[in-house]
Amino acid sequence: MGLSEEILHSFNLSGDIVALEGGQNTSVRVSNAVLKPVDDVKHCEWLLNVMHQINPQGYRVSKPIRSKYGTFVSKGVACTHYETGQDMKGRVEEKLQVSRLLHRDLSTVATMDYPPADNPWSKGHRIAWQLDELPRELPKEIKLCLIDLLGRVSLKKRYKVQIVHSDLSGNILFDQGLSPLVIDFSPTIAPVEYAEAILVCDCIAWQGSEVSEIALLPVDERYREMIIRAIIFRLAVSAILSKGDYIQFYEEYRAFKPIIEYID
Repeated sequence: MGLSEEILHSFNLSGDIVALEGGQNTSVRVSNAVLKPVDDVKHCEWLLNVMHQINPQGYRVSKPIRSKYGTFVSKGVACTHYETGQDMKGRVEEKLQVSRLLHRDLSTVATMDYPPADNPWSKGHRIAWQLDELPRELPKEIKLCLIDLLGRVSLKKRYKVQIVHSDLSGNILFDQGLSPLVIDFSPTIAPVEYAEAILVCDCIAWQGSEVSEIALLPVDERYREMIIRAIIFRLAVSAILSKGDYIQFYEEYRAFKPIIEYID
């Protein structure tokens, strides 16, 4: 990511620019700060304000740094404090505990203030919750796959929803002697159980965890519904991002299929 002196000065930073791996490989470190370009400034200001106000206990978050203009985003770039931690595959039970601590703290954030996003992930959530139709351009085979999964869930009249982090499996970092670090806040409005289901399903599909670890979630119909919706979300996003090349979608489907079979 190219950074101008103006951007660095707006956050009162100077020093070498070091590229950071992970995520979309767009983040860089300057001194003890991490800078990352953002597409939706309004959405980013909101989520960084949430991170600014949160008082984590039992976990850490990368606190945002205000620019000299009083904003968290300057010239399309957001800035947070650098925190140490490593991505660790698996460790599902520990990640679930962190998720529950985080969502306890997020439960006080007003959902009415949430600025809706418009991207493949927000579209995937809406498909998973039967608020949006499947994209018309998807091939029949993929539509049938998703329709089959959608046919296994039905909307209830009442759900307890709040702001949740919907992408935790690879965004909880561990460091010896420090509490786990939660990064890359990916908010949506949904039940906490949905966020937990995404976390566990992602660990199984993407990180090599045993499918039996789905049993770390309560065995009841509510969680079974959330597991199916979590899989619909991931597959819908994969289909949207495929843009005509659906090899990745079928790889994703094969990765999540053992979970579908396990809960049937």
